[in-house]
Amino acid sequence: MIDKSIPYYPLTMVKEDTENYPRYDLPAGYKFVFYQEGDEEHWAEIETEVGQFSGIEKGLEYFNKEFIAGQDLVPEERMLFVISPDGEYVGTASLWNGLFYGEKKQRIHWVAVKDSHSGKGIAKAMLCRLMDLYCELGYSGFIYLLTGTRNWHAVTLYRKFGFREYVSDRSPSSRMNDAEFSDNTAKAIEIINSMISQ
Repeated sequence: MIDKSIPYYPLTMVKEDTENYPRYDLPAGYKFVFYQEGDEEHWAEIETEVGQFSGIEKGLEYFNKEFIAGQDLVPEERMLFVISPDGEYVGTASLWNGLFYGEKKQRIHWVAVKDSHSGKGIAKAMLCRLMDLYCELGYSGFIYLLTGTRNWHAVTLYRKFGFREYVSDRSPSSRMNDAEFSDNTAKAIEIINSMISQ
């Protein structure tokens, strides 16, 4: 669940040693499936439950904008779901395109697990499967993700996989100027480290 009790500052994390990462399997009875048409409802439900959207309709609007409209990728090849032993869709994550200093790069995107199934290692297994997919598709050398202070609990997981906070005087995204990026990154790291240490 997103921790809305703390201020939000974005954080970019990067990984360059993309061949080395820990191995995790799903809990017994859980399974991976790739997106199929209609699964946007499951995606919106999961993301709404963890606090990303105020309602499923908002989630569906965002899904169409982010994963369908004008995309050269298809979620059938890049978006994972985790299904529980009783058939419930309980987690999702994607390997998707992003722009890093204007260059198209691969990114870990929209990782979420329902609270009712958290603590079982599902997020670890999803991240492992996405790194496997990254390698299977022939990529190497660089992958990144965007997170933030309100997802501070996930930063510990990303660090275990070898992601590190991207600290720079230059913003890799046109969404933020250089000064904002540098300031936001410093504040995010300070808050996240404080939350993790508590």
